Formats: sequence, C-alpha cells, structure tokens
Amino acid sequence: MPYSPGVLPFESHARLLLVLHAILGAATVAASTHLVVWLRGYLKGKPQRRRGVRRFAWISLTLFALTFVAGNLGYPTYKVRVRTGYLENPPAVAASMPGKEPTEVEDRYERTARMARWFDVKEHWVSLGLVLTVACALILRRWEPSGPEESAIAPLVFAMAVTAAATAWFAALVGLFVSSYRAIG
Repeated sequence: MPYSPGVLPFESHARLLLVLHAILGAATVAASTHLVVWLRGYLKGKPQRRRGVRRFAWISLTLFALTFVAGNLGYPTYKVRVRTGYLENPPAVAASMPGKEPTEVEDRYERTARMARWFDVKEHWVSLGLVLTVACALILRRWEPSGPEESAIAPLVFAMAVTAAATAWFAALVGLFVSSYRAIG
C-alpha cells in the first residue's frame, strides 16, 4: 500500500499528539500513584488530607480522560501507519532489516506482532482504569469517612485507586515498548 500522507484524521499532528499523549500519560501515572499514597490513611481508619485526596481523585480523573482522548485522536494514524503498516506487516519488517537472515527477520516480526497484541490488551485495561477513576472520584466527592460502618468502604476505594494506578503504569510501559519499535509521526 503506497503511503498517502494526510488521509487520516489528525495525521498531520500525529507527532504532536504522541508527545502530548506521553506527557499526559506520565502525569496520569504520577497523579494516580499519589492518590493511592494519600488514601493509605483511609485504610487505617485515619482519613487525613480529605481535600487533598479529593483533589488528587479529580486531577487523576481529568488526566486519565485527557490522556485517553489524546490517545484516541492519534489512534487512526497508529492503526494504519504503525500497526498495519509495520508491526503486523512481514514485508515491512523485512524491509527494515536489509541483509539479515530470514530467521532474524521472522523473530523480529514475531516480536512486533506481539507488541501490537499487547497494545490491544493495554487499551482494554486503560478503559477499566478510566472507569475505576471515575468511580473513585465520585465516591470520594461525597463520602465522609467517620465511623466504623464507613470504614468498610475504604478498602474498596483503595483497591479501585490501586487498580486504576496499575492500569496507568501498565499503559505507560506498553506505550513505551510499542513506541520503541515504531512510533507515529
């Protein structure tokens, strides 16, 4: 398939979107990790820094959503130019390795195809992380932990925050690995 630049939506901004997505992703990892750290007191029945916890919940949600949007704006370019055009395209992988043995090319193609599959797994986990971040922010918005009956909610909120942070970390690492093979833009 011949390369036709500018056919895909936002393709002319692909590099900028990738950089923006990476910066937002790093900020999402930081904010969601901070939320987990600040929620530890809630597990011990000593909820401190309530305003800060709520603020980090909303910051995490905002960054998660912005990262998600930036990633989705760049996704058509990734899908066509990176995934289909290289990662899952044996002739393109072979062309990028002139003079290499067929077994080396085949090994490289297996790795690039595996990266494309990991990218799909990342997308599903990020969706879960976004939903969990929404749930955390909404619960923390109204919840005032005060008595023993209220402390039953703390482990649930903490688990949601930990899972959301883990998805952000996972997405960041997979994104870095995929970009190390071939990036958009």
